[in-house]
Amino acid sequence: MGQRYIPDVGLEYVPDDVFTKVQRYIVEENDVIISIVGTIGLVSIIDNRFHLASQTENCAKLSCPDRYDAYYLYYYLISALGQQEIKQATVGAVQAKLPLYNIEKISVAWPHRKYREQIVNVLSTLDDKIELNTQTNQTLEAIAQAIFKSWFVDFEPVKAKMAALEAGGTAEEAERAAMCAISGKDEAALTQLQTEQPDAYAELAQTAALFPSAMQDSELGEIPEGWDVQRLESLIELAYGKALKSTDRIEGTVPVYGSGGINGSHCKALVQGPGIIIGRKGTVGSIYWEQSDFFPIDTTFYVKTKENIPLEFAFYLLQTLGLNDMNTDAAVPGLNRNNVYRLEVPGFPNELIKRFTKVVSSISKAIQNLKVESNTLAEVRDNFLPKLLSGEIDLSQAADIADEASV
Repeated sequence: MGQRYIPDVGLEYVPDDVFTKVQRYIVEENDVIISIVGTIGLVSIIDNRFHLASQTENCAKLSCPDRYDAYYLYYYLISALGQQEIKQATVGAVQAKLPLYNIEKISVAWPHRKYREQIVNVLSTLDDKIELNTQTNQTLEAIAQAIFKSWFVDFEPVKAKMAALEAGGTAEEAERAAMCAISGKDEAALTQLQTEQPDAYAELAQTAALFPSAMQDSELGEIPEGWDVQRLESLIELAYGKALKSTDRIEGTVPVYGSGGINGSHCKALVQGPGIIIGRKGTVGSIYWEQSDFFPIDTTFYVKTKENIPLEFAFYLLQTLGLNDMNTDAAVPGLNRNNVYRLEVPGFPNELIKRFTKVVSSISKAIQNLKVESNTLAEVRDNFLPKLLSGEIDLSQAADIADEASV
């Protein structure tokens, strides 16, 4: 249970005058951080991005003299051996926690330095591939979001047609301009596509034809001609998650979602995947996509779509609505679903929604495939260290397996 480096998202910042009061919680490069309340046993390494940053009271730092010791300790603690030690050191029936005095008692197998370095080098190969997959998925996700924004927020294909017509162009030239806006290709590249991939060109032309060539005034400002205005409640329903105390959970394969994302697992699902989870209390307006069955707890909503609206379309639409700014309670941050329902959006044409869903489906499939691959790599990584320490496999075998798995 770990992520080698702390991600850049979800960080909180404090003013300079507050920072001086929390300096005793400062972390340094090569410290290993372990969560001690909530979801216990999550482990990460502090890299140079967060050198001299402040940690929360929900985690403890384990100071290491150098990079290799930090990496080895990290890999040990996320392995089955380390997680079992952490589990045995955890106390509390109602509110589980990992006290500092028990962390000091955790037993860690510590082979000689050269062997530790070799283990780190092998396991880092797998982590490198996992991180590359994560970066690729972030790029793919950004592409899908950019397509949605271009079509349904900025209306770029419509504006491209309008610009062509205002410049004295023909209707055919306006269609070509929209095709350029949709595909990101210039005229030369579009002509090449027409010659080399006529089917792809025809499909692009069909997509462009779904956009009008004029705008109209509305309560939302200018929107494409022929589109109406509708409330979000006509497209989706926000269903409440269900309370699930940590003491009632039975560890399993079903991810449990809170407003901050996955915070554990359970043996039973509340909702069949795929699904969308939205933070209701705590991290207000956070939005998550889960491909498999999941359990959203009572600090969240999960999304049901209406009128045959594809779930993928709803996911990208929700990301454009600023839900994270809709806190309705200053004391306990909360998202009121009736306020969300009252949000107005353009009346997106059904055929265009279908076309968008078809375009992003290949992106979604690629993202999911990389997630599955990363999960497999993480499982291989976490199982390596116990097998290496027990002699079940040797380093040369581990290196070969790591190389094959990371191809």
